[in-house]
Amino acid sequence: MGLFYGFPGSRNMDVSATMIMAFLLVVVIDGEVVTTDDMLFRSIYTCNKYANAVERGESASDRQPYVWQENISAYCIPKMASDETELFK
Repeated sequence: MGLFYGFPGSRNMDVSATMIMAFLLVVVIDGEVVTTDDMLFRSIYTCNKYANAVERGESASDRQPYVWQENISAYCIPKMASDETELFK
């Protein structure tokens, strides 16, 4: 009996790899997504910290920028990843 025994379609599922929820940092510049699949974080809070820093153009964690970044947005979305995937903390 597999981990998903009793669920529809469970007989054909490969459950050999353990999956975890990670958070992908999505960066959009001038309407173009410049994110790569390796921009994954273990913690939503850390991911959001980086997203905010990208949007604000922070040069250091304790400094506010003089001018707000224009045409740059960043946010985090949940994404399933193998437990062997390297993640930012």
